Amino acid sequence: MTEPKRYPSAPVVLPDSSDYQEPAPVEGCAGCTELAKVRDWARASGDYTTVTDCNVFLRRHPEGH
Repeated sequence: MTEPKRYPSAPVVLPDSSDYQEPAPVEGCAGCTELAKVRDWARASGDYTTVTDCNVFLRRHPEGH
């Protein structure tokens, strides 16, 4: 059996996400336009879970653009 650590570990370094850009809707695509609209409404109402979901759906758009 190993002896438990009795000293602090090195700090965890998280990636810098300050330059993160949300996916942009493709012009002329009704699905992208609708997702962007829902994302804007969700952000305005403080529903950041839906904002994140819309970003994921925009990145994984089924038409692959």
